[in-house]
Amino acid sequence: MNILLIGNPISSGGHAGKRIKKLSLLLEERGHNVSSYLTRFAGDGKEMISSLCLGMDRAVVVGGDGTLNEIINGLESSFTCPILHFPTGNANLLAQDLKLPQRFSRVVDLIEQGKTIMADVGVMNESRFLMVCGMGFDARVTEEVKKVRKGKVSNLSYVLPFFRAMKTMSQAPLTVRIDGKAIEAQGQAVLVCNVRNYAGICEIAYDAGVTTGGLDVVVLPGENLLSLLSYLAYAKFSRITRLKDVVYLKAEKQVIIQSESLIPVELDGDFHGRHTQVTIDIIKGLVPLIVP
Repeated sequence: MNILLIGNPISSGGHAGKRIKKLSLLLEERGHNVSSYLTRFAGDGKEMISSLCLGMDRAVVVGGDGTLNEIINGLESSFTCPILHFPTGNANLLAQDLKLPQRFSRVVDLIEQGKTIMADVGVMNESRFLMVCGMGFDARVTEEVKKVRKGKVSNLSYVLPFFRAMKTMSQAPLTVRIDGKAIEAQGQAVLVCNVRNYAGICEIAYDAGVTTGGLDVVVLPGENLLSLLSYLAYAKFSRITRLKDVVYLKAEKQVIIQSESLIPVELDGDFHGRHTQVTIDIIKGLVPLIVP
């Protein structure tokens, strides 16, 4: 097979570049033709992925959720080359949901023998996401992380940004509208999810999945410290909907979020600016993903 390996060489403290080199050698030993591409700047993967995949039988994205998001945003609607995510990030939301391996031998086997599914994506104000779009406190934390981020991110990287974000909790409530219907919910934070896993530590959108044909929407009423800890605890050990006033909705076409304040947004774990309104559409079966 003709196989493309693409990733950010400095992702995970340089681990991604090393993994690309090792994976390339293993695949070549199996008789495959391997091309490697190390991205040079932010957005490079988005610009190059479609042209690089011409004539390829498989594409392997080596990196974290942010690297995968960049690649997804560069795919043309006619893209057909199956993609495998080789996770090297901190949260690895998609990899946890799909139970993707990290051992080299299993990754090689999956490239050769894995099946292909067609994954849905969300489109937030023209930017795609494959895993989650978060608004409110969740996004403010990623904004604080972006301000101080240097090199590899771990769970500890979020501690100080978490408490900094706690100091800015004066945002007007978020109003959510689903599929153009008069089904509305209001809260301080909203998660629009295509995967079950959240932050690599728990499952908040417990019914979500990349092939469900829709997105799961979780509306959280409060964002004080006690509320946030309760959300994580219930998501980890039970179902978050057992908490009073938490709203769980399903969208088949569109989600609209409005607020009197600018809405902070994160996509697939990275801060994506502040918006006057957030409109999320669903593209069904856009991305061919390799899974076990």
